[in-house]
Amino acid sequence: MNFPLLVSTEALALPERIVTDWRRFSSGLWRSHEGDIQAAYCAATFPKVKVFMHAGRLFANCGGHFSGPIRAAADCYPLIPADEYRGPEPRHYSYEGCEAAYQGEVFKLGAKVVFEASDPTVDEWRRLFRVLYADGGMFAHGVTYLEFLDQRLSPKSENERAAHFKELAECGSGTMPRTQTEMRQMLEGDEATAACPTVRQLDFTL
Repeated sequence: MNFPLLVSTEALALPERIVTDWRRFSSGLWRSHEGDIQAAYCAATFPKVKVFMHAGRLFANCGGHFSGPIRAAADCYPLIPADEYRGPEPRHYSYEGCEAAYQGEVFKLGAKVVFEASDPTVDEWRRLFRVLYADGGMFAHGVTYLEFLDQRLSPKSENERAAHFKELAECGSGTMPRTQTEMRQMLEGDEATAACPTVRQLDFTL
């Protein structure tokens, strides 16, 4: 993936933490595409780095922290042209000040910025619960969807708790699938419907 090299000494003055869309941390599981921050993970290939862009600046993702399939944070470092770098020299336990290679150019990495995943909306959480149940393997094996919600999940954020309450209520109404197979069928039906363009009926006057 090619990016314009929009990096400068401005990258030295960045916030310590940035909250951004949770989809950017997706690993490609749970029926969602791999996010750009996740795709830019490069600790295993350093000093050759992959990058993502945020607010016109390039960053390398040098390590992550995960708590469940959605909650995530990543230790990221802005790329700064080597001749513009004015920060500290490299030191233990940090990538700041280290040289990194990207697209044949050598950069210095600026101060660490922790990118954190945003809280999905209530509707997004509801779909995520269903996907986690349908595709969750042993994590969801041997229980109904109601039991999965009640026994296997521990909602933490406000939106997650609200979504959990709504899913429990819908299960109580008897309108939700009970098994993983039924849930997969429902999700695949929803995805097929979403993929089909709506055909509008036109009235012709002769």
